[in-house]
Amino acid sequence: MLQKIRDNVQGTLAKIIIAVIIVPFALFGIDAFFTGGVPEVAKVDGEAITEPELAQGIELERRRLLGQMQDRVDASLLEESRLRAPVLESLIERRLMLAAAERAGLHVGEAMLNQLIVENESFHENGEFSQARFQGLLAGSGMSPAQFKSLLREDMLVSQLMSGVEASEFVTVTELEGVARLTQQSLDARWLIVPVPAADASIAVPEERVAAYYEQNRAEFRTEETVRVEYLEIRLADLYQPVADEALREEYERRTTAFEGAEERRAAHIMLATQEDAARAKLAALRERAVAGEDFAQLARENSEDLGSATDGGDLGFSSGDAFPAEFEAALKALEPGGISEPVKTSSGWHLVKLLEVRRQQAPPFDQMRATIESELQRAAAEPMFVERSEKLADLTFNSDDLAEAARELGLEVRSSPAFGRRGGEGVFADARVIAAAFGKDVLEEGQNSERIDIGDDHAIVLRRAAHEPAREQELAEVAERIRTLLREAMVREQAEAKADELLAALAGGQGVEALASANGLEWKAEPDYMRGAPQVPEELGKALFDTPRSAEGTGHGKVVSGNGDVLVFAFDDFRDGELARLPAEQRRLLTGVFRRSHGIESAGHYQQHLRAVASVELF
Repeated sequence: MLQKIRDNVQGTLAKIIIAVIIVPFALFGIDAFFTGGVPEVAKVDGEAITEPELAQGIELERRRLLGQMQDRVDASLLEESRLRAPVLESLIERRLMLAAAERAGLHVGEAMLNQLIVENESFHENGEFSQARFQGLLAGSGMSPAQFKSLLREDMLVSQLMSGVEASEFVTVTELEGVARLTQQSLDARWLIVPVPAADASIAVPEERVAAYYEQNRAEFRTEETVRVEYLEIRLADLYQPVADEALREEYERRTTAFEGAEERRAAHIMLATQEDAARAKLAALRERAVAGEDFAQLARENSEDLGSATDGGDLGFSSGDAFPAEFEAALKALEPGGISEPVKTSSGWHLVKLLEVRRQQAPPFDQMRATIESELQRAAAEPMFVERSEKLADLTFNSDDLAEAARELGLEVRSSPAFGRRGGEGVFADARVIAAAFGKDVLEEGQNSERIDIGDDHAIVLRRAAHEPAREQELAEVAERIRTLLREAMVREQAEAKADELLAALAGGQGVEALASANGLEWKAEPDYMRGAPQVPEELGKALFDTPRSAEGTGHGKVVSGNGDVLVFAFDDFRDGELARLPAEQRRLLTGVFRRSHGIESAGHYQQHLRAVASVELF
């Protein structure tokens, strides 16, 4: 069970925990959770649920819905008024389950929490746990590692509780026998293949049938609403200018000067994640032991609270002077290789710093850095021009009757787009912001220039309606050939269906599949002892074989259309129900697991309902 919980926390649950933590602190600040005056929205058995907690849940639900909607955003589904009630109910249920877990005496150990944090990919850089990223993410949300662990522990307690409820379920032999009776059913099957020929223009389609299809399906024959726009765009890359070789070499020399004599220091540390003076005393004692000859790496493994480096003996890798907090770097710089500092206090806690190694940096050759330097110099020179021209573009097109004046002033070309619909077009016209502007009231209805649309920080565009084609119903003449093609395909299918009906009648009259196939020049196939769901026959046929009514003798016949359009005429006999004894041991084990999980999910739901029913819940 614990492994299952660990696996869950590694995946989706881990990401949810991060999101849950960051959102409310960004909205309200950490003080809102630990000081008075926070509005309450509900009480569960006397314990308050606050407005910030509810806001956190609403924001998380918005993010989940946005992820599901992707580019089909329905703003009405994201409104707080719609989300508030269901989110509050989910918070109440969570609070009830947490209380039940605590009453049950469930516990999550410190070692497990540490391992989950280290393995959480949200805190990884280059595939490994990063203490800096871990602390940075939490610091950005106003949370300490201890507070994060507390929330993680709560989630784990709830997971343990629900896993325990699910694991308590059992499966009866009667249930397994019932499933085996269905899943292990078998029969002897034979079938004919009536192919559907390709439809071609030689098949005559009556005009009255074309007209009738058109009248019955007018809604299918509507054009898409489209718009064409004229537009001006400014791209940062278009403003790049060549850089002289001399300038590139000068910049290279300037950068490589910083490498001359530069050193990288490899550090190890023992960290206690607290600001209390007691930590300093503990580290001082550890330093004495290390100076006396004890292995610093082993001391780090046993005592350091830096989860990422402790398993590596406190090794943090190399720093060129800016990887660690200033106090840490100062202590590291003052050491000789092998030296250990006095306790050092930083924003993350207290540290013992050890200098493991010093190495000198070497500058890459010019040819290796040339392209990067050139691109950076070009971008740096172009950015002020881009900002200036973008602002001028917005000014010149504001309340202007066309794009011509702005084009002249800025030396731009007025371009024309291909027609595109509300689902977008190609390139920049697939961007949701451009589509929204093109079909917005200002551009589409009033014929005005759009506001400047910023696409990232290096591309700006202004557009104006050039032509608009509303959706309309197409005339019969416009779609007649398309309808003929559809009807030709339907006619050849009808012919195949009619032939299949003849064969089916012959089967019902007592003729065998083999004889019918030979008489009609058709292919036939057989599959003895075919079991439900086995892959030997087409999926559509397999389903039809077991869905077809059968006689008391276990025989039957019918027809079904295959995935490629061909019609299959089939017959079967010797139908047999499955038996549990015939079920292999591994399948029986898997089937038992499926039933247990199903029962467990159902029981967990009932358990939640029970907790809610007996709880005291006040809504404000």
